[in-house]
Formats: sequence, C-alpha cells, structure tokens
Amino acid sequence: MVAVDPRAMRRANAETVRAVLYQAPALTLAAVAKATGLSRRTVELILIDLERDGWIQTRPPELGENGRGRPARQFEFRAGAGAVLAVDIAHDRSTATVADLRGTEIIRQVADGLSEAERDDRLARTRQAVAGALEQAGLRPEDLGAVCVATPGNVNDAGAVDVGLSMRGWVGFSLREEIARDFSCPVLVENNAKLAVRAELWDGGATPGADHVLWLMLEGRYNGMSIVVNGEPYRGVDGAAGEIFWAKTLGFDELTTSPLIGLGSLQPPEQARAAQQILASARAGEPGALAEVERLVGILGHGVSTLAWVLAPRYVVLGGALNTALGDLLAPRLSAVLKDLGPPFTEIRRSALGDSVVSRGAVRAALGAFDWSEYTPLQPASQASSESQSA
Repeated sequence: MVAVDPRAMRRANAETVRAVLYQAPALTLAAVAKATGLSRRTVELILIDLERDGWIQTRPPELGENGRGRPARQFEFRAGAGAVLAVDIAHDRSTATVADLRGTEIIRQVADGLSEAERDDRLARTRQAVAGALEQAGLRPEDLGAVCVATPGNVNDAGAVDVGLSMRGWVGFSLREEIARDFSCPVLVENNAKLAVRAELWDGGATPGADHVLWLMLEGRYNGMSIVVNGEPYRGVDGAAGEIFWAKTLGFDELTTSPLIGLGSLQPPEQARAAQQILASARAGEPGALAEVERLVGILGHGVSTLAWVLAPRYVVLGGALNTALGDLLAPRLSAVLKDLGPPFTEIRRSALGDSVVSRGAVRAALGAFDWSEYTPLQPASQASSESQSA
C-alpha cells in the first residue's frame, strides 16, 4: 500500500478550492463543497487558511428578500492577491502593463520614440517603462508572479529573435535571459502576433469557441500571422510557424507596394497623409481609390485563400493598424474573394481589440505561467498599511 502524505493532500485540496473560487464570482461554503466533492469541514478549514493567507476574502452577506434570516457567507477570490507584468516591445514604443490575477489592467506605462534606437537604449527605455508601471502600481519586481514579453520577429525556443528586423541589435541575443535578470519569477518571451491571438481567444469576441484560426497582424511595413490549432497557438519548429510574410510565393510581401500601408505604423508623414486621402476618396466612392483597395484585397486574398485550404481555419481574423483604419472596406471584399477561392466553412472576422491586443495577450500568457504553489499572496492595502504602522 502506498502511503499518503497528509501535507501533500492538504495542499492539493487547497489548490482545488482556490481554483474553484477563481472560476466563480463568489460561492458559499456549501457551494464550494459541492463543486469540489470535499467535506464541509475540510472546505471550512481550507477557507480559513486561504483567507488568512490572503488568497480569498469574505463578501459582505446579502439579506434575503424579506430582510430576515441569517444569510450564508460567501467567499470570493482576491484578484489583488497577486500581479503579473506584460511588456510589449514594438518598433516605435515599449509598453509595460501590470494586471491583477483576473487579468484586469492596473496600470500601463509607455515609452515612445524607439524606432531607430540601439539595443541598449531600447532595453533601457523598456526598463524605464517597467519601473514606472511598477511604481505607479505600488509594486516591487519581487511582487510579480510572472512576466511575459512580446516582440516583433520570430522568437525561437531559446527566447531569442532569429529573423532580421529593423530593430538594431535585436537578433541573436537571448531576450528572455536579458529580461529574466530583473525578476525572480517565470519570464516568457514570445512573438507579438502569437500573443495577440491569445487575447483574441480570451476576450476578443471575434472568434467565439474557436478551435482553428488564422490571425493576421496587418501593420503595413511589418506584418505577421498566428495560427491556432485545436484552440492553442501553434509555434511549429523553433517558433517559426506563422512567419508567412517571408514566404515570397504567397505574395504577402507585396503588401508593402500598396500606398494604403501608409495607414499602418511607422510610416513617414507624407505617406500617411497620402494614404488618408486615398481612404477618404475610397469611402466617397472614387473609382481610382477603390481600385487601390481592391488591389490590396487581391494581395491578401491570394495568400489567405491558399492558407485557408492548407490549414482549414474556422475564422481568418483581421487585426493590426490596417484593420483599424480600413477593415470595414477590407473584410467584406476579402470575404467575397474567399467565397470564390477558399473553403466554404472559413469566415472573415475583424478584431475589435485595437492596439491593446498584444499587451492583453501577454497578460494572458503571464497568467498561464503564474506559479501558484511558490507565490506568497500580496496583502490587502488596509492590512499592509496597519502592519506597517504597528512596525
């Protein structure tokens, strides 16, 4: 007979109770016992421990409809019991976002003007954004339970970017090792498009219940794609899956020949103005401007229809700056192309998450890496203040 370790069993039961409360707004003791299959006495003792440690709190009781009787206490998970950090390192800025354990944003700090920065300067500005976000949130680096960093380019399994980009000195060094020096918690590094689709699957609304998705990050000069297979982002060998804008035969590189990419990021002011004029003319029905929209759709349609037959996605989701600017013109036209050239079950959808999509995805990934067993919960502000004063 195998001996059972009582301490290990208590830890496992506590994890089960905490997980149930994490998934619910608030539950009574009886409801927790029913959901976990544990005895009321076992649940009661666990709830006492979890509340003492700071993982949960008691919700003020609500009176019944007649205002009489003693209502059952309800217990709820404390989202503020911990925090995670998402860092989005883009060509033109770095964004640091602190979120609680339900993924709600606490604070966001942005460092702009990084387009032509050397690596050391980009890292310094990124750390400045991180330090500012943590300071505003009242947190220290050691208070974080996980960190996820998003970056353009293919991120290999060692956490390094191994495809050449315009970001100087960004290829061949381990971004994961560099950022991990600042933290004692798990640190993830991933491609921005692969993180963006995590946000879409989480709370984007464009892909309800999606199991197979192609998510296009249309930014103009720098574009990307994420592939979702069976509900999970697919990385392929060394993270290279989805780098279709380097596949010349698919034609996605021709997007840079369209003047409409001026609506994307990192475009010179004169190109941005010209693109805005074309967009305004297209909305007014001017034939030449609409022809430019159709040419852009043709470039996308060739590659998307080919990939749709190969990967059989349920949805192709348009994201990025071009989707924000002219997705209402692109989506119906691309749908028509796909109807003629693609599989009958694939639909074109538009992302509604805007420029926060990468940070949201990084928050989601950080929550997935959160080590519950090793983390000491943050104290409620009132408790921390009282202990500080007594000390």
